[in-house]
Amino acid sequence: MKTYNQPIAAAFNEIADLLGIKGEGFFTIRAYQEAARILVEEAQPITKKDADAKTFQKLPKIGEALALKMVEFIETGHMEHLEKLRTEIPESVRKLLEIPGLGPKRIGQLYTTAAVTSKKELVRQAKSGALEQLPGFGKKMVEKILDAIDTDQQKKKRHEREEVEKVAQTFIPLLQQLKGAKHIQIAGSYRRGSKTVGDMDILVTGNVDPKMAEAKITTHFKKMTLLGSGSTKISFVIFPNNLQVDVRFVPEESYGAALLYFTGSKEFNIKMRKKAIEMGYMLNEYGLHHKGEIIAGDTEEGVFKELEMEFVKPEERK
Repeated sequence: MKTYNQPIAAAFNEIADLLGIKGEGFFTIRAYQEAARILVEEAQPITKKDADAKTFQKLPKIGEALALKMVEFIETGHMEHLEKLRTEIPESVRKLLEIPGLGPKRIGQLYTTAAVTSKKELVRQAKSGALEQLPGFGKKMVEKILDAIDTDQQKKKRHEREEVEKVAQTFIPLLQQLKGAKHIQIAGSYRRGSKTVGDMDILVTGNVDPKMAEAKITTHFKKMTLLGSGSTKISFVIFPNNLQVDVRFVPEESYGAALLYFTGSKEFNIKMRKKAIEMGYMLNEYGLHHKGEIIAGDTEEGVFKELEMEFVKPEERK
């Protein structure tokens, strides 16, 4: 049976991107992005028989206007609002969204300020040095954009869980070979059991040399681009999956707090931080703090206990 969660979410995300290029307000754009996330991560499968605006409005973050667009898509196969935006922004400009490092806001700036209407024109201006003069663009940013184009990189996308699991099954044993490694845990939407996954966040504790970890990773994955490397994090993109992986090195005493933070969801983290504030504490990825001291953080269970909350399983942290 055909379901509409993914295609509607894709349409909402595209609307958000195109509104961003046009310079629309943050909250309008965020509404479409959040609705897309809800449809993919939390909503039950939507079929043609579910096409009812009042029913859709019962979903979190879905108001009447978005619900009507969902019904329109299910009944007609398109959204008039999206079609209109596509006519307002040339396809060659929309294709710039595929380039890593270029978000809607930057593309809007390139389009309106520098008259960049295609990838070819973007490369020309980048090589001429013209882009470095734009606010928010600098030499390093322009170099990253050119490198992404030269190596045919694609912007981050959400991946089917099955695809990410194949990488995870390779990664965990690889990192376990590191001298001094203790805890190795994948966090993020993967740990929450989401059907699709964006980035892969991996936490590592123990007396691990980040340079040794970088060497092992770059040796094992032949097709990859290193985005950044330091004492606390290594970021890279694996091809052909185009999956971004962030390996984070975490102190043992902060492992539980970091795992809680990087597992999410964002809304769940906000709820826990609010509870901490109400009790006179501060909660972040380093631990639960009270009067300048960390009172919990080595385990997730310890943080929940100090906040007088029942432990919530990762897959239920919506």
